Amino acid sequence: MRRTKGLLHRALIELLLEKGYSRTTVQDILDRADVGRSTFYSHYRDKDDLLVVSCTEYLRTAVNESVTPDTPLWAPVHTLLKLAERHRELYRALVGKRSGAVLIRATGQMVHDILVDHLRGRLAMDDDEFDTTLTFLSWGLIGVLGSVAEEAVSADDAVSVFESLAGRGLHMRTLPSVIS
Repeated sequence: MRRTKGLLHRALIELLLEKGYSRTTVQDILDRADVGRSTFYSHYRDKDDLLVVSCTEYLRTAVNESVTPDTPLWAPVHTLLKLAERHRELYRALVGKRSGAVLIRATGQMVHDILVDHLRGRLAMDDDEFDTTLTFLSWGLIGVLGSVAEEAVSADDAVSVFESLAGRGLHMRTLPSVIS
């Protein structure tokens, strides 16, 4: 199952870079991955679901490999920005100037989910405020990821500004044990 999901993810990313997301069909993905239609639909509803689920799993793994409980609060942001810098072509397709609304929304959901995973319980705020804050931060981060992918700013500079701005707004609310 993991191998099949990996093949489908890789096929989607390759086709996204070659043809663009809107011109890529489920059949294109199946042909590239050499996977049957019934197998695809046993794992995913459609190509949008494949995009969100497989890319979120990939990002979650990348963040989890670079983040420990002892790392600074905003370490996942640094990891996401470094990925955008290392894989500019892919991130341009996902959140760059020419990406479509589906890709931007999907990437926004991925980033939101990753931040929630890492920050839940680490910020001193109620659930409603946490959800609102993370929605705001994730959408802001989408813009920054696009800027890094388009080479308008480096990942290190973006992290520095992000940490400074986030620290000003959240430093008084951050639990003392996680202040970095």
